Amino acid sequence: MLALAEFALFALCAQQGSDVKTVAVLKEEVGFQRATFTSSKGTVTVILPSEIMQGDTISGTFFLDVKAKDVTDVQIDLGKSHGPPPEISNSPRRIWTVPLDSEPRLSLTVWTPDGVSFGTTYVSVGAKKPNPSQYNIPNFLRVSASGTIFGPFDGDAGNTRITATGVQCSVIAESPRASTFLVPTSMKLGLSTLELTEGKQSVESLTRMLSVKISSPRTTLNKNDVSSVTIKVDGLSGVTDDKIPMVIIENLTPKVIDLEGKVKHYLFAKPIEDGTYSKTLSIQSILTGGFAIGATVDPGPGTKVDPKNVDMFDWRQIVRNF
Repeated sequence: MLALAEFALFALCAQQGSDVKTVAVLKEEVGFQRATFTSSKGTVTVILPSEIMQGDTISGTFFLDVKAKDVTDVQIDLGKSHGPPPEISNSPRRIWTVPLDSEPRLSLTVWTPDGVSFGTTYVSVGAKKPNPSQYNIPNFLRVSASGTIFGPFDGDAGNTRITATGVQCSVIAESPRASTFLVPTSMKLGLSTLELTEGKQSVESLTRMLSVKISSPRTTLNKNDVSSVTIKVDGLSGVTDDKIPMVIIENLTPKVIDLEGKVKHYLFAKPIEDGTYSKTLSIQSILTGGFAIGATVDPGPGTKVDPKNVDMFDWRQIVRNF
């Protein structure tokens, strides 16, 4: 099973301990929704497509934290759709069918087979609309983070295969309009050929793999302390002035620190001769405690590609995402 840290928003964090309570939180991320369920048994995170519509078949993935080591499986219900696991042993993937007459929002409930609830939250459901006819491949991807391809999918992630220069990426969420996947930490930086096979269709296009590292001399601050955070971007060799990627730096704890007066900083990563970019931002502590700073790579406008038909072969029996 994949580790949660492989897709989590990378952040520099130091947090104080707290009592675990049963709570469910839904948060919109870039390309997907993250539902976090915390109980006395640990935390379950469920990844769903960002856009869910009436009549959709959708796929999602759940992740357990280390405190949930005694949990061997979970049931995940989207409305009345149970979301059974695929026919793969120990797979965290689930698939649901949204009714055509679905309400504008559906409950999302997680519980163990022995009846212990992790909680309930609600996801929005839109009216059905036509699916796109082209695939849109992101111009930039961050290693150890998620990426999303928009285009005509069937919603079943088991029918989707995504590779970058031969390295397979695990699909964690899919709707009939988009597929979200993880970019492995082992991915080579720089230009890479992204290949997608979806049923009888395939596309490929160039994308650029980037790494973003965040560092700070301190992870906790006392009130009124001053410090700094440095962002370094690698994988930029060969980038031209008209294709400079944008990196979004976000202060995830604005009540604890001030990050040069802004919650978000939009950095255009223009490289120096060694193909890297770096930026240092100052920190002013508002309260005593830990802080968190996140980084997101903007995927760019993307490259639109028409799908091509491919000879069918049962590659799913050879290579599986999970």
